[in-house]
Amino acid sequence: MSKLVTLTRAGRNARTALGRAWSDLWFQNLPTTPLELARIGVGMAALFHYALATPYLFELWGEAGWMPSARMLETYDPWKQSIFFYFTAPWQLLAFHLLFLFCCAALMVGWRTSWVKWIVLIGHISYNYRNPSLTYGVDKILACLLFILCLAPVGRAMSLDRVRAVRMAKLKDLTATLPPYRSPWAGACTRLLQIQMAVLFFYSAVSKLRGDDWWSGDAVWIVFTTNEHYNRFALDLLASQYWIVNLATYGTILIELAYTFLIWQRRTRPYLLAGAIFLHLMFAVLMGLFYFSFAMTMGHMSFVRPEWLTRLGLAWKRKFGDMEMIYDGRCGFCVRSMAWFLAYDGLGQIRVRDFRTNPSPLVSDAQMEKALYLVLPDGRALPGFEAYRYVVLRVPGLWWQIPFFYMPVLSRLIGHPIYNWVAANRGRLSSMLRLGLRARY
Repeated sequence: MSKLVTLTRAGRNARTALGRAWSDLWFQNLPTTPLELARIGVGMAALFHYALATPYLFELWGEAGWMPSARMLETYDPWKQSIFFYFTAPWQLLAFHLLFLFCCAALMVGWRTSWVKWIVLIGHISYNYRNPSLTYGVDKILACLLFILCLAPVGRAMSLDRVRAVRMAKLKDLTATLPPYRSPWAGACTRLLQIQMAVLFFYSAVSKLRGDDWWSGDAVWIVFTTNEHYNRFALDLLASQYWIVNLATYGTILIELAYTFLIWQRRTRPYLLAGAIFLHLMFAVLMGLFYFSFAMTMGHMSFVRPEWLTRLGLAWKRKFGDMEMIYDGRCGFCVRSMAWFLAYDGLGQIRVRDFRTNPSPLVSDAQMEKALYLVLPDGRALPGFEAYRYVVLRVPGLWWQIPFFYMPVLSRLIGHPIYNWVAANRGRLSSMLRLGLRARY
């Protein structure tokens, strides 16, 4: 009886240990930041790839182009569906293409991510199945990346969706902060993306090892002598230093094989990740595989540790020091403007102070009645337009505003009068805002 109890206990402990290992492998409570990096890159890759094809839209996917749908349907496979099969007029193809490009841009910036990502996936598959003669390996890789991102809870960081959520919190309290989003499902999707990249590299290395030119060390030379990847500069260099050919050939296989097994270790991950990115950089520069290299690099972003990004953000904050923005808490327009502005400060570089309830020792109330002020770490106080101009260059989330604040001559020439008018009429603007909100609700 005692042996049976012992075996039962051992079996229960083994099952518990196996369940814990399974959870640690797939369902770690992680933030979505690595997935968000992949989301931004995948959206950008799809946007530029299909935007460049816009002038040739009807030639590539239209009825009068390379592949009429009648010929495509001769080998019809019910598992290979395309929304283009159901278009009956050219304007429908054009309308969908424009919608698709818009959704690619929305995926890149993280606007309404929960549904635009599915449109991008459906669109990408539809383009590939409408004219299979145009597709190659990178299209399949991008489809896999998109599918995983569709399953993942992306849009929770580094996105306009996150900005909207932060802004809603700050409208109630400008000092409010939202904790970073974390979930076991984010960890599972990150792991799935990592496994895909490791498997891709493993099979890439295995396929290379089947060729005699890779064993002999001549593969890189042969690549640059083909019509598709001919590169005179590279051939001239390699001809005089042929040892580089051998090093590049064996180094490529070594990186791909080592990546598969060593990318999972904490100590070796930075080196393998850097090696993989360097490899794709060489593919892009020397072979012209820009689309493929960029898409693969975005897949590798799944191996970026969130703590690396956290340390990078802290280093950025230390570099520029503490910034305090002083505003008028009685001005509804000012509060809403501040909430909108601060929502883009994902690193929390800017502190706020309401001079009505907490006067500043460096800026008088009389000055604050005229303009908002930014107090810098060295004690300087910048008013109005100059305050915003200083901030947008140093807060990454506000970089998209740099063209407006740093246009030579015109930015200050136009910016100062606009800000001065808004500051002088902020009471009227607050009243109009209140009336608008009442009419809305």
